[in-house]
Amino acid sequence: MPKEAGALKYAAIPYTDLVASPICLGTSPIGSRLKEEESFRLLDLFVELGGNFLDSSHNYADWACEVKSISEKTIGKWMKARGNRSRIIVGTKGACPSGERFFRLTRDEIMHDLHGSLQNLQTDCIDLYWLHRDDPTVPVEQILEILLDAADAGKIRHFACSNWSLPRIREAQSIAAEKGKPGFCASQIMWSLAQPNTDNMSDKTIVVMDEETKRYHAEAGMAQVPFSSQAGGFFGGRYNREDAGEGRKPTSVGKVYFNETNFGRLDRVREVASRLNASPSEVALAYLFAQPFPVFPIIGSHTPEQLTDSCKAGDLRLDERTALYLETGRLE
Repeated sequence: MPKEAGALKYAAIPYTDLVASPICLGTSPIGSRLKEEESFRLLDLFVELGGNFLDSSHNYADWACEVKSISEKTIGKWMKARGNRSRIIVGTKGACPSGERFFRLTRDEIMHDLHGSLQNLQTDCIDLYWLHRDDPTVPVEQILEILLDAADAGKIRHFACSNWSLPRIREAQSIAAEKGKPGFCASQIMWSLAQPNTDNMSDKTIVVMDEETKRYHAEAGMAQVPFSSQAGGFFGGRYNREDAGEGRKPTSVGKVYFNETNFGRLDRVREVASRLNASPSEVALAYLFAQPFPVFPIIGSHTPEQLTDSCKAGDLRLDERTALYLETGRLE
C-alpha cells in the first residue's frame, strides 16, 4: 500500500501486508462532534502529516448523532471525494454492543455489522476488521470460522480483536495455528503511560494493559493498537496535582487517572519533554513506541493543533532507559 506524503515513519503490521503510519487516527468524533466539513479538513490534514491508518466502528458515534454509523459514512464520503481509498488503511469494528444486546458475536450479528460497514465506507473490502468485544460464552473456534469465511469471501483482508482477554487471544491463536489459518493480527486494548484507576471505570468489559500481556506481545510479535493512548489528555498540560486537592470535584479524566503514580509520571514527562524540546503529549505517546513489539497508538484529536502535536510523536523515539525512567522513575 503506497505511502502518502509526510514525515511519519511507516511500519509493517506483522502477519499482514499492511504498512501503516505509526499514529492511528481515532474517528469517533468524525461526522458527529465534527461536522462533515470539519471532518474532511481533519482527515486531509492527517494525510498531509503522513497518516494513512484510521480506526472507526460500526457504532461510531450513535450516542451523539441521530444518523447511525455517521463516522463510517463520513469516512466513506471523504475517501470517495478524495479518490484515495487505495492509500488508506481502513480499520473498523463490528460485533458492536447495542442497547438491545451487549454481546453480539453470532454469525448473523457479525455479518450484519460487516455488511453495514462495507456499505457505509463505500468499499468492497475492509483492510483491518476488529471484533469490538468478546463473548466468553461463545466458542473461539466458532468466531474464527465466521472471520475466516469473511476473509475467504474477500470482504476483509485481515482481522483483529478489541477488548479480548489474553487467555482468549491465546486460545484463538492456538486454534488458528492448528488449522494452518491466520489468527488475529493485532489487539486493541486500553493502554497509555498512565495507570488507570480501574475501580472507577464504569465499563468493566474494557481490557487494560498489564505486564503479562506486554510479555505476550513481545514473544508473539503481535501488534498492539491501543485506545486511550493519550489518557484523556492527562499529559497535555491541563492537569496538575492541585486538581486532585481536597474539595475538588474530579472530572471524568480525574476519576480515571488522578493518582500519585500518574502525577509522578507527569512530572517526569515534563522533565524529559523540556530536555528533548518536545511537548509533554509527544513524549507520553512516544513511550508507547519504546516497546519490544509494534505499537500503533490511536489518537483522539478534535482540532488541527491537537492532531499536529500528536503526529509529531510519530517521529519521536525514546531509548529503553528513558522509557523505563518515565514509567518507574528509575535510571538503570
